[in-house]
Amino acid sequence: MKTEMPLSKPIRRFLTHTEETLNTEISLLRQPEAEPGGTLVDTYTYDIEKNVIIFPAQYVGLLKDFIIAKQCTNLLIKGAAARKGRYEVCSYTEDSVYRGMRQIYLDALKDEARKESKLPVQKLLQMLFILFSHFNDDVNEIPWNAIVNASVYHRMPKIRKTQLYHIMKESKNDMDEMMAQENIVPRRYFVLNKAMFYARDMFLAKTLPADELMPVLNIPQMKKFNHLEVKEMLTTRWTNTAWYQSKVFGDNMLEIIDRPLSQVNWSAEPTLDYYYDLYKVGVNLTNHLIGYMTMRDWFVWETPRHLLEAHEHKEQYEKTALKKIFGDLITDTWGES
Repeated sequence: MKTEMPLSKPIRRFLTHTEETLNTEISLLRQPEAEPGGTLVDTYTYDIEKNVIIFPAQYVGLLKDFIIAKQCTNLLIKGAAARKGRYEVCSYTEDSVYRGMRQIYLDALKDEARKESKLPVQKLLQMLFILFSHFNDDVNEIPWNAIVNASVYHRMPKIRKTQLYHIMKESKNDMDEMMAQENIVPRRYFVLNKAMFYARDMFLAKTLPADELMPVLNIPQMKKFNHLEVKEMLTTRWTNTAWYQSKVFGDNMLEIIDRPLSQVNWSAEPTLDYYYDLYKVGVNLTNHLIGYMTMRDWFVWETPRHLLEAHEHKEQYEKTALKKIFGDLITDTWGES
């Protein structure tokens, strides 16, 4: 790594450790419009010669160090999987898109039957693949987010306060997802989305540890459940709300996340085998979350290139799925001849 960028000694050592462990090269790049959490453009996903960590140009000091440490950990996990076995992600196929969209449609019909104001057909059709893609993104991000943050917390104690600050901002942004569409998105998927973030944040609150991360404090709609008596929570008044259901599902997902990660020795020697073990834990954890959400047949474990190619063909996958679900009716609603 060659850079004139001012870096602390701990982060320089971590960068060097990452490059030596994977026998690779890392470049750092500032960009004004970069994602707040940074972006890793790596050789295990893309056809490039060196790895690039991109972060917002305004990030300085410990905040910049945290983003670099987080993306280095991501890179180590990917690289270890590629070097020791086969690095795979949750991808999708034409058939799996059909299965996912069909299930979302059936669940949406149940919700629509209870509504006085029905969702226009065109919006309903457009929502199916959007929701499918959203959950594909979530299952490829949330389990690894928990693993990477836990690892960084134990490996880089000097940036813990900065890490907490960043995670709190990230948590609040994540919890804002779908809020504007709460009355449009089928209840089941709104609940599952919030439950995943709830479980991740409760795990991190326990691991960091930090009371400020508690979803029951960060989410206005969930504040009502903080210190709420169990007897009152079990009344019809609460059990019919999406937020109560999010907490119930989220508590179960927290157990799914906590069970394998509580067995990890975060202070073990950071070898290639260690990071490969983290990758295997992440795959196992992802499978359990997908199984719990009954989405096993929505996704397939494949190479990153497979997922990139799936993204390129997503419009065709969507149209094919709609045709299979609705037959000839789709020509009237989707605008095809």
